[in-house]
Amino acid sequence: MVAFNTPWVLGALLLMPLYGVLRHRLLRRAAVPFAPLQYARPTGLRPLLMRFQVPFELLILITALVALAGPHRRDTIDLVGEEGLDIALALDISASMQAADFPPNRLEALKGLAVDFVRRSGNDRIAVYAFAKHVFSQTPLTTDRGALSSLIEGLAYKTIDHVDSGGTALGDALIAAADGLLRSRMPDRDQVIVLISDGQSNAGADPILAARFAKENSFALYVVGVGSDEPVEVYVDGKPFITIEDTILRTQLDDTQLQEIAATADGQYFRAKEMDSLAAIFDDLARLDTSPLEIETVEIRQAYTPRLAALAAILFAAWLLTDGFLLRRPLR
Repeated sequence: MVAFNTPWVLGALLLMPLYGVLRHRLLRRAAVPFAPLQYARPTGLRPLLMRFQVPFELLILITALVALAGPHRRDTIDLVGEEGLDIALALDISASMQAADFPPNRLEALKGLAVDFVRRSGNDRIAVYAFAKHVFSQTPLTTDRGALSSLIEGLAYKTIDHVDSGGTALGDALIAAADGLLRSRMPDRDQVIVLISDGQSNAGADPILAARFAKENSFALYVVGVGSDEPVEVYVDGKPFITIEDTILRTQLDDTQLQEIAATADGQYFRAKEMDSLAAIFDDLARLDTSPLEIETVEIRQAYTPRLAALAAILFAAWLLTDGFLLRRPLR
């Protein structure tokens, strides 16, 4: 946002039209009359420069006045204190997340609620991991809510190559999230992993061992199972997803392993069978912030006065050269 140190100076801009009228009349009166036979009409650039002499002077005055008003841009940054929570979101983006039991599909429903969770999570630092057979770090811990929301909204079926990365690696997702939190761990700061998936692990590290690792490192683990009890066919862009067995992929939530992962880490398990229950779970997760971050807002000003003053000086120098060497030079 642009502001001014002395905005009252800008009131002088209201006098610029009056200056223009008076200056134009003064220039006309200052003209020396010649007899018709002695008068030689100006040639070359001189007629054009004479026409724009007053507007050019007005431009110089306006630039100088705006510079005197002290224009600057105000930006604010948040200085984050050391208290609060670190949250790692591990989001399943495997092919089964395209099932439409959560309209328009599980992944889109999850993204919308995850973005809302980020916006309502106070001032905690949040990291985002997307996983299927492989784990992808979307962002390390950050308080930039805009970047977090954009990165979550950018997740899609085509984010990964499902031929190479198709599957579900719950253990790898937990380890990646835990490792990222450990690298940024600060004293007396609680750290939380939120694992959201719709299926059992079929690739990567043993998720039970990963859950034990989370427990040993004092991570609070929240596991969310997404999906209905009845099998649902999976369609991608309106076309059925065909498995390597040449059949349409059908998916339903078998949360036995997800519950075991939560229990092993002394965490909590939530089951979401429909959109309303998933929204309620995210409402509960958004209340995890029991000790909000201490954030001090600092204002930074970027002054435009030096640039405008330099521009006014350049324009004034150009006016002096034009007036002295072109406009006032005797006609030949």
